[in-house]
Amino acid sequence: MVRSIVIPHDQARSPRLRHLATASEFQAAVDGWLEPIEMPALGVTVYVNEAARREHHPINCRAMALWWLYSADPTQYPIFLGDVVLTSTDDGEEATALLERIVGDIFEQREFVVQVRPSGQDSWRDSFARFHDVFDAATWCMLLINTLGPGGRLRLESRTPQPDAFGPALSESDALW
Repeated sequence: MVRSIVIPHDQARSPRLRHLATASEFQAAVDGWLEPIEMPALGVTVYVNEAARREHHPINCRAMALWWLYSADPTQYPIFLGDVVLTSTDDGEEATALLERIVGDIFEQREFVVQVRPSGQDSWRDSFARFHDVFDAATWCMLLINTLGPGGRLRLESRTPQPDAFGPALSESDALW
């Protein structure tokens, strides 16, 4: 049995963590015959429906955003169509830790802070861009990276959300400071 993440193309449907044991279970998750796309730097395989291009399935923006976020080369990524299954191909400790990070980023409450490293500088700086959904954060970064000048870089830092120090009554208030 393989622990996998099923990412539907329809953003109204939530991703789900599944234990898939057979090829037929993987095929049911992607609604067709399997085409594996390897991410060897991460020890992860993305399974897609092999007929998705031919049958003009809708784009899976969330899977593409995850590829950008966790890929060793985020400038090279395929266009994922239809529902996909993300699963670890390696039982090693490092691959298991990465899959746990991906699972945590998708299914646990987190805050994602976009960090920027301008060209010619060594340190990363927090931006004001913050998200509570890894898919939104990674999609935003994937689109923004093309507007940065040469050498500028972006990354996401996943953090446990901090409770509001002022409480909900003050943060929603119209009071003047």
